[in-house]
Amino acid sequence: MKKRMALLLCSTGNEAFAVGNVIIGAKKYLFQNLKDEEYDIVFYTDKLETNDENALKKIFPRIIIRIYEPPFSISDNKADITYYTTFTFTRFEVFDMLDDYQKILYMDTDMVIQKDISNIININKYFSICYYKNGTIPLHYKMREFTLNKMMKKYDMDKIRAMAGLFLISDNFPRYKEAKEWCYKQIKIYECNDEDILNICLQEFNAETNTLSEHYNCMPYSPIVNDAYIVHSIGPAKFWRGTYNKFWEENNEEWLKAGGNSTYENNSKKRKLVDKIVWFIPGYNLRNKVRGFLLRNIGLSGR
Repeated sequence: MKKRMALLLCSTGNEAFAVGNVIIGAKKYLFQNLKDEEYDIVFYTDKLETNDENALKKIFPRIIIRIYEPPFSISDNKADITYYTTFTFTRFEVFDMLDDYQKILYMDTDMVIQKDISNIININKYFSICYYKNGTIPLHYKMREFTLNKMMKKYDMDKIRAMAGLFLISDNFPRYKEAKEWCYKQIKIYECNDEDILNICLQEFNAETNTLSEHYNCMPYSPIVNDAYIVHSIGPAKFWRGTYNKFWEENNEEWLKAGGNSTYENNSKKRKLVDKIVWFIPGYNLRNKVRGFLLRNIGLSGR
């Protein structure tokens, strides 16, 4: 029998502190009304320090830790993967997980839950997600010309762009057993990021979407940030790199007390060194590509 729900988190091991932070928030504000046997937390990673693994298990003893092996190489994607990491595509594992769960909530790990979101469990739509700027940004916005020219032959690029950082998917999603393999194939075809692929996946599988309000995926600079359920530190200014959030700080104290590593301090030093190395490279695109390559080779993402 399927469990009612799972929380899916994906991250390289050196950002386990961020994963722990989300889990602490989920225990307070997402799963507080469910019995242990009704839900799981699944974490995909590459490797974990012993301290971090022990801390995660202390915070949530039933955590399911899986090693992610992407079914493609970095050379398969010549564009966005040089900025992010292969882990940005791990969210596509959600489709296979629907064999075991009625609903799955995927969350990026640069988020913090700061209010009760337990009501999300009762949403029965195929797919629930937030949209950029309350639905004013089209899918083609700032898309690479190569990708746009190929996608527009088959998909409606004027549709509103959904934000891939958080979504709720139900096991009534049309033909979900086909979706994971399909998504991974598109990486090589379109050479684009996970968000572009997720958006066309919704069109390809005719999945009607339910709109979540900005409160579920709120930027730190938004005027509603204090009333938001979930705040998302998109971009370089993460909660652990300059963006203050009291809920994140409180959760981080719990993480450290559980024995987890504060690897964000060393990571920050490495990023600053890489930034010094690439600052003289002319042109934003080339500089960003080299920066992403260097960060990836020391186990960090470009975000």
